Amino acid sequence: MLTTKKFNQLPHPNTFNVLLGNMMQLRKERIHFFVSQQQKMGDIYQIKVPTRKVVVVSNPDWIKYVLVDNNKNYGKSFAYDSIKLFLGNGLLTSEGEFWKRQRRLAQPAFHKEKLHLMFQNMVQQTDKCIQHLEIAADTYKPVNLSKELYKLTLDIVNSTLFYNEVDSTTDTIYKLVSEASEYITGRIDNPIQLPEWVPTPTRAREKQVLKYMDDVFFSVIDNRRKQQHVQHEDLLSMLMEARDEETGESMSNRQLRDEILTIFVAGHETTQIALGWTFYLLTQNPDKLKILMEEIDRELKGEKPTPQSIRGLHYLKQVIDESMRCFPPAWIMGRKNIEKDVIGGYEIPAGTNIIMPIYVVHHDERIWEDPFEFKPERFAMENVKEKHKYSYFPFGGGPRLCIGNNFAIQEMQVCLAMILQQYRIEVEPDFVPELDPLVTLRPKNEIYAKVFKRK
Repeated sequence: MLTTKKFNQLPHPNTFNVLLGNMMQLRKERIHFFVSQQQKMGDIYQIKVPTRKVVVVSNPDWIKYVLVDNNKNYGKSFAYDSIKLFLGNGLLTSEGEFWKRQRRLAQPAFHKEKLHLMFQNMVQQTDKCIQHLEIAADTYKPVNLSKELYKLTLDIVNSTLFYNEVDSTTDTIYKLVSEASEYITGRIDNPIQLPEWVPTPTRAREKQVLKYMDDVFFSVIDNRRKQQHVQHEDLLSMLMEARDEETGESMSNRQLRDEILTIFVAGHETTQIALGWTFYLLTQNPDKLKILMEEIDRELKGEKPTPQSIRGLHYLKQVIDESMRCFPPAWIMGRKNIEKDVIGGYEIPAGTNIIMPIYVVHHDERIWEDPFEFKPERFAMENVKEKHKYSYFPFGGGPRLCIGNNFAIQEMQVCLAMILQQYRIEVEPDFVPELDPLVTLRPKNEIYAKVFKRK
């Protein structure tokens, strides 16, 4: 019979502050902290954080155990409490029976036949972006590619989710979401929180951000309720019309607000970030870009993509997968065990936060040869079969796999295929790919690029 080791026998990084433990290292180093500690501590170790038990796990077998095999024993980790403050009780943050009900209600809106309805909308919005890029083409003046991709993905999620009903406020919403992301990270970084009723300047600003978000999204829902006779083929209508197959109930306005805000934020920001990193990687690897552009020309033959033709772009899908391996937009995830458990031979007390650093697993040299090189061929079918399923999990996994994963992949396929059909995008050589790992893995600096028409 195998004997288990006690929790206090788990290795942990050196602490230089008795009160704060490893908190200052985490704040300062973030991703580098997790990368370096895996090399020193191995695939399971604890980190010292005031008021919390935290274990870091980076072995694909143990990640699968948490997300799949024993998923019923794991709820959301402490970080989601901060996210919930802004996004509410949507699919990303909710748990238990409420989450199951919401998932049942929302799932039909993301079925593949519904994605086909959204496909043409993605094409139309990308066409607008291409026309806008025409102004800068062949001028040798760099454009703010981060801003162009932000506008494109925002237009797609706005038109797909709301039928363009928040078009006039999208810039403001984006700034508020960016601000909220910093507040969320600040709360996660600080394990000792004052009670919510204690007034501080930050809390006051948080409330202003929340109020503005509520005003925008509740207004959209109220307007749509008044226009029930008007047919909209968008996600909001699908969610409003959804009925629980067990109870016949629909979503309340508060539930709708939480879901559409979650989709709006998660569906826009992560895709924008992934596209930006992809253009950067293709600029750095012109041989891979050449293969991709040849495939796009060969398969699409100058025509706009369709749901059928996009499936023939196999190398494009490999490029997207490899880009999200190199720079996963969701770079870390966490769970908290309900009852005590055993992981990697160690006893894990109930209420322990299990941190799974996706970025670390995606760059583990035991799994990925030359992990910091961009090699889309890793994701050719014959190579994927050799990999553990949880050596690559940019959308999470198990029952709580991101509901919008197919939407996001389809969106990136359409945007990349259409833009590269028309233009050669060259990210400026002085761009430094410095990481800014907040809630998502943004580049710290905006990406600028030159745009050239393809001959």
